[in-house]
Amino acid sequence: PHGADVRPDGKFVVVSGKLDPHVTVYSAEKIRKAMAGKKYSGSDEYGVPILDFDSVKEAQAEVGLGPLHTQFDDKGQAYTSLFLDSAVARWTLGGDFTKLHGQQPWTMVHKTPVQYNIGHLVAAEGDSVSPDGRYLVSMSKWSVDRFFPPGPLLPQNFQLLDISGSGADMPVIYDAPIGVGEPHYAVMIKADKLKPWTVYPEVGWNPHTQMLDPASPR
Repeated sequence: PHGADVRPDGKFVVVSGKLDPHVTVYSAEKIRKAMAGKKYSGSDEYGVPILDFDSVKEAQAEVGLGPLHTQFDDKGQAYTSLFLDSAVARWTLGGDFTKLHGQQPWTMVHKTPVQYNIGHLVAAEGDSVSPDGRYLVSMSKWSVDRFFPPGPLLPQNFQLLDISGSGADMPVIYDAPIGVGEPHYAVMIKADKLKPWTVYPEVGWNPHTQMLDPASPR
């Protein structure tokens, strides 16, 4: 397994198999019941009990080649990065979320190609209890032919997708080259949640220790 991503309300855990074209959805409620009932299929080499797969599985959805990580929107849908397909897959959640999208649960809706080899992805407020659902960023590992080459080392590529529409309406609307390092986990939040200082609270303030520096001039 690769990514293990929890729906913001805590009801489901989406696990991507990396070499399996399916994502497996586990129910948090079923996991708790299996633990309480000791429904184990064995234990690992360290003696940690392994929960019975069929007792905790909610569903599986076939999304494409190389699924890695998953984010969520406000319409009961999930978005999974597909490394080998170089695409973002939109698919529907089941359970209480079916009434939000009105489609067949646990079903692929659309794949948008990205450039190229996406790893992580981040949706607006996608890790909060109330996902925003309007935008998603594909953290693509390669840009290849998207920009003028700055030399032999090509930049990574952040691609902005508009996910406010439905069905196949989720286009790439902006490319942004990122020049340093392979992109990993990130969180996208509303700017008004940040309350940055515009000046330090006192003269001689050390930003690393977050206190007055005893060696600062008085």
